[in-house]
This record gives sequence, structure tokens and C-alpha cells, in this order.
Amino acid sequence: MAVISVRVPDELKKTMEAFGDLNWSEIIRQAIEARVAFETARRRVKDRARMLEAVRRQDEIAAALASRYRGEWSGVEVIRYWREHRYSSSTRQ
Repeated sequence: MAVISVRVPDELKKTMEAFGDLNWSEIIRQAIEARVAFETARRRVKDRARMLEAVRRQDEIAAALASRYRGEWSGVEVIRYWREHRYSSSTRQ
């Protein structure tokens, strides 16, 4: 197993010594493992084929909506309508 050193402020070290029953090496090791797992998941290489398929499907849906409503549809108006009717107590019936 590799060895690393960690520097902490003197006050923190004094506070840590008050909890002598804790295994600080294990606590730090677990924190590092959790962060490595988080960063690994966050930086995972995306499946390019899946992303391209999603973009293609999104374009199909957008084209279908555009042909269906031919400029009559406004996403801004729809969002505003639903926000007002869903969250506003003054519009509830």
C-alpha cells in the first residue's frame, strides 16, 4: 500500500487528537475513495452512439412539432401558462 502525507492546520490537529479513538487514516482513505468514485463517474466517457441517437430522435421530435404547429406554437407561452396554472394559487379553481 502506498503512503501519502496530509498536512492539516495545527488547530485541526489538536481537535483531531481529542478524538483519539478514531482511525484518521481510515477516515481519510474513505474520503479519498469516495471522491475518486465521484470523479470517475463524472468524467466517464459517454457512449457516442447513444448520444447521436438521442440527438437524431430530438431532431425528429422538433421537426414533427414544427410541421404540426407551423409557427403557431410558442414554447414560452406554454411554459408561462403551466407555471401560472400549476403554481399560482390565484388561478386555481
